[in-house]
Amino acid sequence: MRLSFPTTLTFAALTRPLQFGAGAILALTLSACATISPVAPSHTNVLPTAERNQVISSLKYWRASGEAVLSTPKQNENFGFRWKQSPRLQELSIYDPLGRTVARITVEASGAHLETITGEHRQARNLSTLLSMVLHVELPAAELPDWMLGLRGNTSTISTNALGLPNILRSGPWQVHYLRYAPVGGLTMPKLLQANGPDGIALRMAITQWQMGQAE
Repeated sequence: MRLSFPTTLTFAALTRPLQFGAGAILALTLSACATISPVAPSHTNVLPTAERNQVISSLKYWRASGEAVLSTPKQNENFGFRWKQSPRLQELSIYDPLGRTVARITVEASGAHLETITGEHRQARNLSTLLSMVLHVELPAAELPDWMLGLRGNTSTISTNALGLPNILRSGPWQVHYLRYAPVGGLTMPKLLQANGPDGIALRMAITQWQMGQAE
């Protein structure tokens, strides 16, 4: 199976200012869904890094959506994405530039399931296997949630910024570079990151919307 994506979006396009939303959330009460509204950067309206990491690590429900460019020595592919995380279900939807759902991968305790735009269905034991079928490269899919959240997870920190948040993380052959953060409610969240891997693979992600907590 091979799914193709138009290559109209470049890495440079993802460095332009994005429409970034943020929810007014209670830092220690994350059961309610965050409403998306602009938040101006300020050192006074965000949690310190240690508390921020503790809150994010305890999140049971969250969603992130945005745009990505996957680069290999042979080609670039751009796509939209939406990641939904909950205790019982993990869901990754991938969109083409026209907004069509190219692939949807769901992961439950029983395994992972893929449905494509052509109506094809595949099953596997984990997300990584199915994601490689869609994107045609091997990505450390199990680590992607921590990368998006800006958490160390099983990675090692190479450098941090002035707030103590990671600038660069290393995970095996991968290096994750955090190029931009933005405040989301009381939390400082990644807005633009790039993961450089083996064989000239690079994944650049612009996260344009965060939703913390369980939707009502």
